[in-house]
Amino acid sequence: MAENDLKKLQKELKFKKLQLNSIYELSSAIHSSFDIDHVIRIFFSTLMAPLGISRTFFFDHRQAIFRKRGFVLSEAESLFIKKNIRKALGGSPTLDVESLPATHEKIKKILLAKGIHYLLNISESKKKTIVLGLGRKFNRVAMDQEDCEFAYILSRFMLIELDNIYYLAQIFEKKKLEHEMKIARDIQLSLLPQKLPELKNFDISVIYETIQEVGGDYYDFLKKKKNIQPLVLADVEGKGLSAALLAASCQAIFHSLNELYLFNPAKFIGKANTLIYQITNGSRFITLFWMLLDDETPTLTYVNAGHNQPYLISGAKVSKLGEGGFLIGFSASSIYEQKTVQLRSGDIVCAFTDGVFEVQNPHGQEFGEKAIVEFICQNSHLTAAELSSGLYKKIKNFANKTSFRDDFIILIVKVR
Repeated sequence: MAENDLKKLQKELKFKKLQLNSIYELSSAIHSSFDIDHVIRIFFSTLMAPLGISRTFFFDHRQAIFRKRGFVLSEAESLFIKKNIRKALGGSPTLDVESLPATHEKIKKILLAKGIHYLLNISESKKKTIVLGLGRKFNRVAMDQEDCEFAYILSRFMLIELDNIYYLAQIFEKKKLEHEMKIARDIQLSLLPQKLPELKNFDISVIYETIQEVGGDYYDFLKKKKNIQPLVLADVEGKGLSAALLAASCQAIFHSLNELYLFNPAKFIGKANTLIYQITNGSRFITLFWMLLDDETPTLTYVNAGHNQPYLISGAKVSKLGEGGFLIGFSASSIYEQKTVQLRSGDIVCAFTDGVFEVQNPHGQEFGEKAIVEFICQNSHLTAAELSSGLYKKIKNFANKTSFRDDFIILIVKVR
């Protein structure tokens, strides 16, 4: 073997050893890290030295990762590359940027101006865009097949680690969310009254259906004073822990104001609205139906703050209870009006949250408010508990195993 051939072989073996060491160092280093940026920094370092390049970039469309080293891009240039790199590659495993046709002249100019001369398609799927960009070698020798194979193998090592980080992050986030949802559910359930109020002239029943995702539906029976029993039905905007915490704040406000403004519902709701607006800064809203039952007369005094209008069924007459004002939290200075309704034996008030009439069947049809009223009218001889449970069964049958999309509350008040 000639001396020149021997030197060339030794040089190639030395380069191979350097490549193998780089792969080993990368695989050892990245397995101990859960930081995407750290993994990519190690990848760039172990990639660039053996190849003898000073510029590179990595783009993974799946995880919206775009990292570069050795050059600067404007935001517009970055967006253009990310948007057009897949078309430029055209399914090729490797591409010399200078060979790009005139149809890709703009991306060609950007890449060459930044010193990127080669593109490697790292993805194993045609539907995914994962690209490695490489600059020229210091010695100006063109990238050969072995160089590309080395870059590809190193990139695949990194991708495995990035996928592991991504999946672990999903698991951690899921566990965190499950913990948060458990806290929210505990808060939500703790807000609910443990028993129904006992009144001589009113028969009351409530059904509260919860779904897995915590919503902001809330009801309460506040402390009775003399012959007046306050009831509240509310729907706090949003879901999860934030909705549960806001509902808890609302409960605290309602109970604290109950002693001061029990006999003036309009003023009560106005004060509550101001306090809640101060908490939310106008960013969260609450629909609310507030009612006072006078157990002597019997009468109903109510304020409706943007809530679904409950129905009053009195014999053959059906009317809506809509007097009130804007939803809670809309404005710090909202003014509310109250209305008192004289009731008689057999009258029924049916209040509910939007999850009741929005229940859908397998064909996508909603249950609707009309079906609620029809059921109450047809079964007005039943007790409050029988009405609420019967309506619930009718809704379940209508849904026909279709999952409920939202929590819902059915509140029935019947005059004895």
